Amino acid sequence: MSVQVKRRRDSAANVAAYTGAQGELIVDTTNDRLTVHDGATAGGFAAAKLSEVITNGRTPVSDVAYTVLATDRSVVYTALTAARAIALPSAASFPTGTPLTIFDESGNCSTANALTITANGSDKINGASTAAVATPSGFIALQSNGAGKWTIIDQAFGAGAQQQVAQGDNGAAIQFQVIEQTVTLSGASTTASVPIPGNCIVLACGMRVLSAVTGAPSFGIGVSGSASQFGSALSISAGATNYGIVGPYGCYSATSLIVTATSGSFTGGTLRLSLKIILLPVSTS
Repeated sequence: MSVQVKRRRDSAANVAAYTGAQGELIVDTTNDRLTVHDGATAGGFAAAKLSEVITNGRTPVSDVAYTVLATDRSVVYTALTAARAIALPSAASFPTGTPLTIFDESGNCSTANALTITANGSDKINGASTAAVATPSGFIALQSNGAGKWTIIDQAFGAGAQQQVAQGDNGAAIQFQVIEQTVTLSGASTTASVPIPGNCIVLACGMRVLSAVTGAPSFGIGVSGSASQFGSALSISAGATNYGIVGPYGCYSATSLIVTATSGSFTGGTLRLSLKIILLPVSTS
C-alpha cells in the first residue's frame, strides 16, 4: 500500500506572513511552490520552479518567420531560402543579464536572405527598431535591460560582411569591411565587377597576382582619372603582391576599380583585389 505524504500548505499571502521552524517545508498553494524556512524569516525562502531556471536551450527554426519566446536562449536557423522576420518578446519579459543568440546555421544567410530582428512595440535594439544577420553563418547576441531596451553584446560576420565597431543610440555607426574579388585581365584596361561602395572611406586596395599577367610589362590599379591610385608599375609575376595603401580618401558614390596596362593590352592573367574600407551609416531615426 502506497504512503501519501502531505506538507503544511496555505495561500501565498498567509505563507508570506508565517515564520516556520528551521528546516520546515511549507507549500505555497497560490504559486504551487515549496518554501523553506529557517525559524527566523517570515515567508521563508521560495524554491524556484524549473520554468524559472535559466537553461541553455536550443530552438531550431527551419526556413520560416519566428516569434521568439521569453524562454528561448538560442534560436538557430537550420534552413534558409528567403529573408525571414524574427520578432522579439518584450524586453520586460526576458530575463535580464541572459544572452539571446540568433544564428544562421544553414550558411545560406545573405543580404537577400537576411534574418531581420524586430523589437517588440516601442522597445529598441541599440536605439533602433531592428537589427539583422545578413551573412553566411553569422549571428547576433542580444541582452535585455528588462525595461524596453535590447543591447547587442556580440556579433559574428562571414566573409565580406560589415564589422560594426561602434553604434549610437539611433543607429548611426562605424563599420569596417574587406571586399575581395578575382579579376581576369583583358584589353588595355579591365574594370572590376565589384566597385568601391558609395559613402565610405577607402584605406587600401591590396593585390595579389594569381596567374602571371601577359601582354603588358606592368600595370596600375586605380579609378577613373587616377589610374595608379592604388599602385603603379606593378609586377606581372604570379605571386606578386601590393598593399595599395592610400590617404585615406572618401568616396561619395559607387566608384569602379580599374586595372590598366602600362603599355599594350592584357592577353591574360588574374588578380585578387582586396579593398579595405570604412562605412559610416547615418542615424536610422
